[in-house]
Amino acid sequence: MELLARFEGMPQFGWVNELMPKLQQSFLLEPNHAPIISFDNNQYLTGIERLGMLFQCILYKQVLRIQYQPFHNEETSELIIHPYYLKQYNNRWFLFGLNSKYEKIFNLALDRIVEVREEDVPFIENTLCDFNEYFDDIVGVTRLEESAVTEILLSFDLKTAPYILSKPLHGSQKVKSRTDQELVISIEVSPNYELESALLAFGEKVKVLEPESFRTLIREG
Repeated sequence: MELLARFEGMPQFGWVNELMPKLQQSFLLEPNHAPIISFDNNQYLTGIERLGMLFQCILYKQVLRIQYQPFHNEETSELIIHPYYLKQYNNRWFLFGLNSKYEKIFNLALDRIVEVREEDVPFIENTLCDFNEYFDDIVGVTRLEESAVTEILLSFDLKTAPYILSKPLHGSQKVKSRTDQELVISIEVSPNYELESALLAFGEKVKVLEPESFRTLIREG
């Protein structure tokens, strides 16, 4: 209900205004009923107001001209994107689509999009990937061409072990060993920025055992 409520008032989602009262009646919830469930939501996140419009553009195959400001660059770049997919990760929304100039799938954070305009060119259908499988061997949203799927061995201290066991880093996570000092797990993923960030957030509570190249990368991070 709370998720649907985020779309109320958007012109593209007028049906939500009609659906909400029916759902409230079905679940015996009055409009002023005290909340009994909540979702992680950053109400200060910019770009979320474009979610409805981008959804419609994907639905009706509308090519977009997007002014985009990368995270580590003060200058904006202009991209022609054939939009295919929207995904939320770590409380942020990302648009996935084809950049026909490079013939590659790009992902763009909505909060880094400066401007969006419709582009009057033929829409190119998605033949590059299946989004039902696209995220299977990565953590987060970024696929790096040079990053192959690798078995990564990680060692966590025992205080962190229950957290890792109850909230796996990835669907491929397996317990390799457990002693009175550490928990060793393996994941089979394509290393990317999101995995690096997730591991660095654990600080000294985690050690990369293998492979050596990724271990060095995390150590230097």
